Amino acid sequence: MSIWLIAAIAFTGFLGAGMGTMVGMGGGTFMVPVLAVVLGVDLRAAIAAGAICVVLNSLQGSSVYLKQGMVNLKLAMVLQISTVIAAVVGALVVIFAPVNALKVVFGMVLVLTVVAMVLQPKGRKSVASGPDPFGLEASYDRPSAPGTRHYVPQKVRSGIGLNSLAGLTAGMLGIGGGAVQVPIMNSVMRVPLRAAVATSTFMVGLTALVSALIYTGSGLVDAAVTVPAMAGIVVGAQMGSTVGTKVPVDTIRMMLIVVLVVLGAAMVGDGFGVWSLR
Repeated sequence: MSIWLIAAIAFTGFLGAGMGTMVGMGGGTFMVPVLAVVLGVDLRAAIAAGAICVVLNSLQGSSVYLKQGMVNLKLAMVLQISTVIAAVVGALVVIFAPVNALKVVFGMVLVLTVVAMVLQPKGRKSVASGPDPFGLEASYDRPSAPGTRHYVPQKVRSGIGLNSLAGLTAGMLGIGGGAVQVPIMNSVMRVPLRAAVATSTFMVGLTALVSALIYTGSGLVDAAVTVPAMAGIVVGAQMGSTVGTKVPVDTIRMMLIVVLVVLGAAMVGDGFGVWSLR
């Protein structure tokens, strides 16, 4: 492996961590398709590296969000159960599924995520008070406006079920599940976008850890890919979580939509052998 490829992998980890932490997606959503489609890394090795880096990304990024009080710890614990169970299933699928099929699935997940965000261009308005049978009410200090924002998560049972999709995609694709998790928390459960991003960043680490252990046991981890990616993750995660609290929500959403459209189209095209960014 050339020094230029190693540097490119590290830079990809840096960008993936920065953008992933800003939008609560763990970094793998960006890093895995770039490694596989742009840099030519074996997809299974990219998925394994993505899962390991998501763990590190989550530890780095969520520490900032925890200090700022944006993570809803109770909600995270409730949703994590179904997410982790599904992640185990998804990781086992990676071992046996054809690589091109994984690329198409990955691309479609990214495209569907964009569709969900476009249909809710401003996000769902949160509910400040009302019935709270699960005791999940939370609040945080607004980073861009004075005052404290209170919210009560809605449709918790539906959220638990739908988050199993986040776990499945995390296990299959090494992305931590935030690409599915954030839209579910925001659009279905009415959690404010910033709180959904922070809570997802906290959750994706454990989800990815389960997948990473299975990948490691199956011999899918390539140190030549994973180590430089982790080096980039360390710097990028701190940057993303710090900048993510200051950048306007609409800007974050637009950045996310543009990047996911490009990467989703590239993964689907490469999976069908139609075209590639390489």
